[in-house]
Amino acid sequence: MTRHPLFRFVLPVSLVLNGFLVGMVITLWLRPVLPPPPPRPETIIAEMAAILPAADAAILRASFTARAPRLGDRPRNREETLDRIRNALRAEPFDAQALATIFAKGRQSRDRIDNSVEGALIDAAAKMSMEGRHKLADWRPSFSPPPR
Repeated sequence: MTRHPLFRFVLPVSLVLNGFLVGMVITLWLRPVLPPPPPRPETIIAEMAAILPAADAAILRASFTARAPRLGDRPRNREETLDRIRNALRAEPFDAQALATIFAKGRQSRDRIDNSVEGALIDAAAKMSMEGRHKLADWRPSFSPPPR
């Protein structure tokens, strides 16, 4: 009874492949679950507007739209900031002050975004009905806050 030489390798290859797949499944199963990214300001405003009376929702959307152009470059700015951080970390000689400056500029950018959203809310709340402000006060985000 002769067997084809290929059959000598099928079992070991199959065992290795199965071991690899089992290892991948275990790795994916045991990895930590990362929290979702923070929601975009547009998503937050849309959730808030959904619970408001129509007139107050229009006020909120208009106030946010007036400030939205300041938020348009967010994704590009984030990628540029990450590239600057990577380049600063790779630089020889390493310049800690340059890295600190990059982080400070990133904080300023995030603060500008926060100020735009907060300004939109303040402006809208000043123009809303009392019922709209109360509903806005009762609003709870559908997303969990970032860990501290």
